[in-house]
Amino acid sequence: MRFGPLIATACLAATACSGDGGTPPSATPTSAPTARPTWATSAPAASTSTTFSRSSAGCDEPAAPAGLTDRTMMSGGVERMFRLVVPDGYDGRTALPVVFGLHALTVSHLAVPSISGYDEMATRYDFIAVYPSGRLNGTTPYWLAAPVPGNHDVRFVGELLDLLETELCIDPARVFAAGMSNGGQMSSVLACQLADRITAVAPISGVEFSDSCRGRPVPVMAFHGDADPIVHYDGGGLNATRITDMNYWHGEVPAGLPEHEGVEAAMRNWARHNGCDPEPLEVRLSPEVVRRTWERCDADTILYVVEGGGHAWPGKPFPQFEASFGHGTDDIDATTLMFEFFFEQMLRR
Repeated sequence: MRFGPLIATACLAATACSGDGGTPPSATPTSAPTARPTWATSAPAASTSTTFSRSSAGCDEPAAPAGLTDRTMMSGGVERMFRLVVPDGYDGRTALPVVFGLHALTVSHLAVPSISGYDEMATRYDFIAVYPSGRLNGTTPYWLAAPVPGNHDVRFVGELLDLLETELCIDPARVFAAGMSNGGQMSSVLACQLADRITAVAPISGVEFSDSCRGRPVPVMAFHGDADPIVHYDGGGLNATRITDMNYWHGEVPAGLPEHEGVEAAMRNWARHNGCDPEPLEVRLSPEVVRRTWERCDADTILYVVEGGGHAWPGKPFPQFEASFGHGTDDIDATTLMFEFFFEQMLRR
């Protein structure tokens, strides 16, 4: 099956991602905080973790202005792009969490804020939002989300975090990543290869796990439709290795690369990695959504399965594109759920 033309045209249309992207239809959240939660920690603060500090060097610098800026930096000899959104009221002394929004294949990083609903969340939570871009294959942005050593995109995110810690007052113990499709795959590999710096992840239509994952347990909340025609539930389609080969290796796939065996295998492996009981507790939330929660974990491990669901962001359906991408549910809102999940992780650190 040839995915390139389909993704390059329908994906861009489905996510309204020309320029800065359109605002998708709003969805009713499954639950919403009744008051704006405070995600911040005053700097300096005593560390509660042997791994993380609680405020960055940027807390000693003059406060950066609030608002949106488009930036570039060099990483691995390549100029990389990212959008940075500093919230109103940022004072440069209160350490804020960082939330990465990772784009899908072919989708501009500039479109992610509206596609993902992060803009909505910014009215409920205080956080610094970062929307980095993968490298470009011609004009196509993609992530090298395959589990290879020396991954240049993992290095880029690490160096970007270094920059943010230097320039801004952030809490390095509270760094989160989420994305859809290739962005979900990238959040998965970050949880494995940058586990000492990524607090929790929420991949949508892109959760993966490889045997090379040897870091600390990392909380994972994943979402996937079991009839996804693009990133197949059973592991086929545009998995991270296929995308990397199409855009970077061009047939020179490294030998011995572990095979992605699908969503259920990935989540079983995440559960084992996170010290959970092997069998999850399954709860039906609606006629088409099931939540699986692994118990007695060292790090929370949760999967939302949309039965009959396609390649779509739960809570942000585009019915006009279901012929190409499959059904999108509005029975749950993934953005609301993942931010509540991130907030819970913050309370535990």
